[in-house]
Amino acid sequence: MPESRLARRSLKQNRKQLYTSLAGIVGVIFFAFVLGPTLIGALGDVIDKVTQEVIKPSDEIQPPSIDALPVATPSARIKVTGKSDYPNGEVELHVNGSLYDVKGLDDKHIFEFDDVLLNDGDNLIKARLSIGDKKSDFSEEKRVSYTKKAPKLELSFPQDRQSFTKADQQINVRGTTDPENSVNVNGFVAIVDSVGNFAYNLNLHEGENKIMISAKNSAGNTTDKEIIVSYSP
Repeated sequence: MPESRLARRSLKQNRKQLYTSLAGIVGVIFFAFVLGPTLIGALGDVIDKVTQEVIKPSDEIQPPSIDALPVATPSARIKVTGKSDYPNGEVELHVNGSLYDVKGLDDKHIFEFDDVLLNDGDNLIKARLSIGDKKSDFSEEKRVSYTKKAPKLELSFPQDRQSFTKADQQINVRGTTDPENSVNVNGFVAIVDSVGNFAYNLNLHEGENKIMISAKNSAGNTTDKEIIVSYSP
């Protein structure tokens, strides 16, 4: 009899625990469907608020970054673009140590300066961000060389209208240019040393041979020379 009463009490407790567990599961499901979207929205608001706090003006504003620029250019004007880590503020562009212009940021934090005027020779370009009364450090400085000058090109051998015979079917075309220029002879790359001397071994064919020599500097400016030599076996 006591065992039967104990068994009934245990069964009753088990049923109560089962009903409590089922009620808890139903409550969780109800919470997820009814209150879940509201909590997710609230969480999003908190994240947005924290993000805004992070990018508020401070004493350590990060400088903007300038996109890659050409090392040299034959154009007096170039476009300067870049990006900022911040959604607000203005970008100051400095050219050769002086403030050139100020631009705002677009919705992707990108800035753009069109037709930036360069001085002849080397130009140093950098930028910084201004938010309210605070300014960032300057970005990494970019150096752009502007030159309209054609590269030097002097041919020392062979001479125009020079004649070659028999064993001289291969000749060494040589001359001088500015250091760091590239030189092509009839479309083939010549060797240029550190002081600007260039050379290229050219095979001649019977009769007249047209030789085109072209020097090109880092700005893209070129100087061309054409000569004609003859060969008879």
